[in-house]
Amino acid sequence: MTSSHQLERLIRLRRQRTRLAEEALAAGQRHCHDLAAQRQRLEASLIEHQRTSTQREQTHFEAGQHQPLDANALAEWQQTLADDAERRESLIRQRRTQAQTLRAAEQERDGLAADWARRRRAKQALERLGDDRHHARIVDAERLAELEMEEMSPGRGDRR
Repeated sequence: MTSSHQLERLIRLRRQRTRLAEEALAAGQRHCHDLAAQRQRLEASLIEHQRTSTQREQTHFEAGQHQPLDANALAEWQQTLADDAERRESLIRQRRTQAQTLRAAEQERDGLAADWARRRRAKQALERLGDDRHHARIVDAERLAELEMEEMSPGRGDRR
């Protein structure tokens, strides 16, 4: 059976590993939180871009109702539309990449959480074992003391 000293060393080691797993989990949670915030900012940028584009198109449409566009103005408008479409596609790609990155980080965080929980249960089991052994030593010491007291008490001799 494991000696008390070895058990204490093992408990300290498990505590250290549990603490390191907890720190890794906290870092993973912060990373996921940061990525989620980035995703929200990216989503807001996409919504704002869409709003601005729609507003620009509406303004252009209203301004163009009263007069035809010349070739230069038409080319500028087509370039504006192309730039808007390119920016929108870029934002959508970034959002897709961000979502994949976030999912990967969440999976890693979930793995870290499982590792931390497993280490915590193992540490607690060892601590309970240590507590049980300590309690058993106390009970053994009390029984031994009681036995010694009983043997030393007067009148325990032969009674016939």
